[in-house]
Amino acid sequence: MRYISNGKGTIPLITLIALLSVSLTVNLPGLAVSPMLGKLSDIFPHCSRLEIQLLTLLPNLVIIPMILISGKITNIRNQTAVLATGLGIFLASGILYLFADSMKMLIGLGVLLGIGCGLIVPIAAGQLSEWFYGEQNTKVLGFKSGTSNGIVILATIFVGWAAGISWHTSFCVYLVPVIPLLLLPFMTNTFIRKHIRPAETVPAVTDENEKITKSSQYNTLRHPIVTLFGVIGLYVALTATSMVFTYYLPFTMKHYGLTTSQVGIATAMFYVTAMIGGFSLTPYLHLAGRTALYVCIVIMTAGLLTLGLFHTMPAYVAGVLLIGLGYGLFQPVIYNKTTRIAPDKTLSTRYFSYTLAGNYVAVSIVPVLVELFERIFNNHTADFPYYLSASILGIVFIIGLLKRDSFLWRTYRKEPQAPSKPKS
Repeated sequence: MRYISNGKGTIPLITLIALLSVSLTVNLPGLAVSPMLGKLSDIFPHCSRLEIQLLTLLPNLVIIPMILISGKITNIRNQTAVLATGLGIFLASGILYLFADSMKMLIGLGVLLGIGCGLIVPIAAGQLSEWFYGEQNTKVLGFKSGTSNGIVILATIFVGWAAGISWHTSFCVYLVPVIPLLLLPFMTNTFIRKHIRPAETVPAVTDENEKITKSSQYNTLRHPIVTLFGVIGLYVALTATSMVFTYYLPFTMKHYGLTTSQVGIATAMFYVTAMIGGFSLTPYLHLAGRTALYVCIVIMTAGLLTLGLFHTMPAYVAGVLLIGLGYGLFQPVIYNKTTRIAPDKTLSTRYFSYTLAGNYVAVSIVPVLVELFERIFNNHTADFPYYLSASILGIVFIIGLLKRDSFLWRTYRKEPQAPSKPKS
């Protein structure tokens, strides 16, 4: 059996693969319909644009309370059982989607899909944080982000292609949970504890040393809950502004005469660079240092302005690529900050449930937020959502400059390492 470093010793490679396989499912809800929203408006001509968008929105709305419930009920003993239940519900909804033939059925299955995915989401991040430490923790959280975005590349291309054949076929992407279900035995606590190996030359990290390490790298968090809300707020702002294209790009491209299959290709580009960003997080942090989050915001803003200003297929691809790159680099940084706020490893899943609930809140409020500002500014043009998001990012950037010395905005080239035990 092959082993890899986990920051304190070694852990089976198959366990890392199994833990990462859970992340294959977390970005899928709403995906099957997102690239084909324009076509669904033809299939269901009596439905409004907001009703069509509800097919993407509803699963994410249901996911929010289920994430919080999962974080509350999940502990070391029942983690595998909760995960298996969530994956089973997710897979069952994917099978039923293949036989849905009405808007009511699609909406009902969206609720079921959200329940299953909501149980999974915090465990996907929490398990990795529990078993990896220091710079290895940062690296695998980047892998988690890259994995969850990477599967979407293939899925969105497939959905865009399948939509041209049969809209039912698109829902085959919701059968992905079968992969982590098959790998479930390799991520149980029993299997991991049996096969994990402590480091022979590197001193073990005690809980007290982890706390000392945190304090030496960052200022001591006097108000961790307030800091957590700050992390969630930043995550909400950047997620909402980046995800605006998933709701409005299909309509924008259709408005300018592009086809449904091209919508799928453009959407897939986001996940291409988001995946690259996740897998290249560690070298990026070494290169960008304290400016890491600011660079992400600049890259995303440039992408949004490209979508609003230029209306050709190459411009849409370029804009979405930029948004995806910025978001792919930013997302695992938020994951890592959440890990550091959690007082100990056993609470990682619960703290991730708070942060990731914020992510799905952001995804869910996008159409409502855009509709609100469209009415306020009396602007209903196809490009308005992108200008609005770019403006919000500009405000976030200014706030970041004013708070540049806070825990929230600081990033480092190298993650803190466990202090060595003094020689006796």
